Amino acid sequence: MNIDEVATGPDTTHLATAGAEHGPPVLFLHGTGPGATGALSFAPILPALDRFRCLVPDLVGFGRSGHPQDVPAGPGPWFARRVDAVLALLDTLGLDRVHVVGHSYGARVALELILRVPDRVDRVVLLAAGGTPVKANLTTLTDFYGNPDEAAMGTLVDAQLSRPVPGIEPYVTERLATAVRPEVQRSFQAAMGAGAPMPTYDETMLPAVSHPVLAVHGKDDATISADASLYLAEHLRHCDLHLYADCGHLLQYEVPTQLGALIHDFLAPGLAEERSV
Repeated sequence: MNIDEVATGPDTTHLATAGAEHGPPVLFLHGTGPGATGALSFAPILPALDRFRCLVPDLVGFGRSGHPQDVPAGPGPWFARRVDAVLALLDTLGLDRVHVVGHSYGARVALELILRVPDRVDRVVLLAAGGTPVKANLTTLTDFYGNPDEAAMGTLVDAQLSRPVPGIEPYVTERLATAVRPEVQRSFQAAMGAGAPMPTYDETMLPAVSHPVLAVHGKDDATISADASLYLAEHLRHCDLHLYADCGHLLQYEVPTQLGALIHDFLAPGLAEERSV
């Protein structure tokens, strides 16, 4: 991956890019949790999408992106700051319209883009989507900093998997190394602390969404129930639904080959036909 630091309003966004420089742009938005980053979240599926221009930022308050200290505590203010930074990123890169792939919390950011700036979004993939009326189980995320060591990170990751995943150890190690950085801990705890809640949306707005949407979920997701994707499929007129059996919250690591192919084919039917020849 290529790495850039991009000015996005008052913050700096750490941006990894992969794939074809002149391919259709796809914006990847990662989930929340201690040590979460864009590149770490989506690395397993990017090889399948090498004909796209893959834009993989760390959201503000995560990883190597900016960690502002002027944001009021609480999920709401931090969510707003992150959405503003994503829009500023598109402006800085000169991108009028992109496909969006969002995982968990990143899916809620993607949904906000659909509702706020629909003309800037093309096709949308929502993986294990957060931000629906289905309540998320965030206990292992919020408990982590009580004793932030390798065992705690292992517990956090295990809770997001439905089964042991061979080779997951480097993911755990890298995520822990990021999570224990002081600015990362400060941002996460500020965003999860008491304060204004996450913004809600009027679900009556959802049927008017005209974008093609693909909702994907693991049937054994213990962090966000697959009911979240069922909700989206019911309320978004043009939403396809795909459920993976024996799969948890980290679909990118449990079914990387299948998921990469599924996203590829949804974003580019023409390329899918070419690939199958």
